[in-house]
Amino acid sequence: MGVDMGGSIIIHAFGCFFGIAASYHFQPTLAAGNPNNVSSHNSEIIALIGSLFLWMFWPSFNGALAADGNQQTRVFLNTNLSIAAGCIGAAFTARLVYGKLEMTIIMNATLAGGVAIGTCSDIITSPAGSMWVGFIAGIISAIGFNKIEPYLGDKFNLQDTCGVLYLHGMPGLIGGIASIFAIGCFAGQYDKDYFTAIAAGGTKSSQQMA
Repeated sequence: MGVDMGGSIIIHAFGCFFGIAASYHFQPTLAAGNPNNVSSHNSEIIALIGSLFLWMFWPSFNGALAADGNQQTRVFLNTNLSIAAGCIGAAFTARLVYGKLEMTIIMNATLAGGVAIGTCSDIITSPAGSMWVGFIAGIISAIGFNKIEPYLGDKFNLQDTCGVLYLHGMPGLIGGIASIFAIGCFAGQYDKDYFTAIAAGGTKSSQQMA
């Protein structure tokens, strides 16, 4: 039995790849030539406002299924730290690639930290751990928006108009990988009943594969 507190894999990664497959199947060529498939100043402003609200309320999303106060506290703290580190990673990458703070990348990639930390937000007990997860997710997401998105559009005609692969899919996969390391590093700090495979007499490795 796997644990995915914030739905990084169950919600974000699965929803992303299902949507990507659907967009590739339903007339991608027509979508590429659609005049509405462009950005505008007004749409960017509205998206920025939405990103701010998501940034503030993402801890509540990740902690909705937390069972008790201690677990909720870990989720909220880890999510806030991860999102903050994701902002740093996204801003660093945008500055490195563009030479300036490109808002289109930043307002999308800053949320990647909240997605990536969801799987292990109730397990990590080290601030550095959650910040590294967010920082890496912010960098990967920003690179995806800048490099991978145009490549997939040109080579495979894959139209990801909202960037779900780079905001949800890739950070969701990072979250799944992070949960493996989190169990290996922090499982000893919990009661064994918290991890089903360990409670059944297994090791950390067997729990990581559960």
